[in-house]
Amino acid sequence: MFRWTRYAGAAMALALAAGCGGGDDDDGYVPPPTPKVTGAEGFWAGKASTGYDVALAILDNGDTWGVYARDGVIHGAVHGTTLSADGRLRGSGAQFDLAGNTVASRAYEGTYAMQKDIQIGFGFDAFSGTYSAAYEQPASLAQLAGTYRGMGVSTGAASMPVTLSISANGAVATEPMQGCTAQGSAAPRPGGKNIFDLRIAFAGDACALGHGAIATGVAYYDSGRLMAVGLLPSQIQGFAFLGGK
Repeated sequence: MFRWTRYAGAAMALALAAGCGGGDDDDGYVPPPTPKVTGAEGFWAGKASTGYDVALAILDNGDTWGVYARDGVIHGAVHGTTLSADGRLRGSGAQFDLAGNTVASRAYEGTYAMQKDIQIGFGFDAFSGTYSAAYEQPASLAQLAGTYRGMGVSTGAASMPVTLSISANGAVATEPMQGCTAQGSAAPRPGGKNIFDLRIAFAGDACALGHGAIATGVAYYDSGRLMAVGLLPSQIQGFAFLGGK
């Protein structure tokens, strides 16, 4: 089952202590600034009332991405725009049933305690999640780099095991998947938080999204776990991946 580690906050505290404690005060080290988080911005993980595990990222510009899974199998993704202020939020977007190849428009609203917890109602479902402090860590391609093994799904195709690698310069590639490969790039966003812009190109006649299809989206890294989700320019087809190093 996909679940962001509950120890992410402790790991972050240990990392800060290691960087700031001890040593000579004149060593010239200047810790990177902590990016400012406002409103409902951040990474949220929790449960839907229908039993799905949900991972949701609300970016600094309100762009919202998420995936939902059950028993380790990805069932779908969401993409929309969220407005938030004074503990309340509202938004609209699309829900993608990836395996069923359907898209539904959704409006939603809810409440949040900044950097603590969030509740969102979609009319047919409700999501309750908690905040991950790892979102505030400065984006680092060096930390993101590695080989991830997990489950991936594209619109109209069944969920399948995927091995995905990211290099220290942000190059992304997958091992061949039943006659389909994917390559692309991950790059830090201008805000500097721990979430990356993602661009993936698919190659092979067996690719569910089609040979030459290019999807753009985001990747989020937290304590060895990776969420990646993207859409084609049509905004009605895409992919999602959940995995770990």
